[in-house]
Amino acid sequence: MPSILIINPNSSVSVSENLRRTVCAPPNSTLHFYTAPSSAPPEITGHETLALSEQAALPDILEKRLLDQHDAFLVACYSDHPLVASLAKHTQKPVLGIMQATLLYVYASARLHRLFVLTSTSGWLPLLDEAITRFSGTGFFPENKFYRSKALDVLVLDLADPSELAKITDKVSAYLCELQGVDCVLLGCAGMAGLDKKLAEKFPGVKFVDSVKAGVEFAVAMTRMP
Repeated sequence: MPSILIINPNSSVSVSENLRRTVCAPPNSTLHFYTAPSSAPPEITGHETLALSEQAALPDILEKRLLDQHDAFLVACYSDHPLVASLAKHTQKPVLGIMQATLLYVYASARLHRLFVLTSTSGWLPLLDEAITRFSGTGFFPENKFYRSKALDVLVLDLADPSELAKITDKVSAYLCELQGVDCVLLGCAGMAGLDKKLAEKFPGVKFVDSVKAGVEFAVAMTRMP
């Protein structure tokens, strides 16, 4: 039975607890959760905090020998997080980021044609679009499939707050009216875990992809491949 370690690379325990409440283990697998130490930033907002979170989490994970205790590792920060590559240098086991999992999902799906990434704050927008471009492998942003990323302008630590749901719903509604033919929205933040079902109820014609759930499914599948 594969054991998946979900790594929250910031120091906010509330983010990890929301993941624990909302993400279920696939059949015949187990989930475990890790929160970066207090030396990591409480919220990741760009290049500087990405680097700081890796510098805090990597030695802590290695010191605790967590790579020996689990079968796959999912970095729960929606970005091209450097911790994915640095962990992969220390293990032959699967290591995956939640952003990469959602991009794999939409490229593999024949039903999804026009989409965008929905993130927390606008500071993420250029970083996400750059990461999508790198993932496409073409050197160009894949405008035939993706619209440019959009932001809710809600802090990560507030995304799970029920009082923010109306604001989030209004923002999503505005973006869906602005962008033609959207059939999928990638929820581009681990703090959005659990929002997929709530938004699907409001917008039944659109597929909302929870990045952590997608990452867990891919991580489990990777442990079962020879």
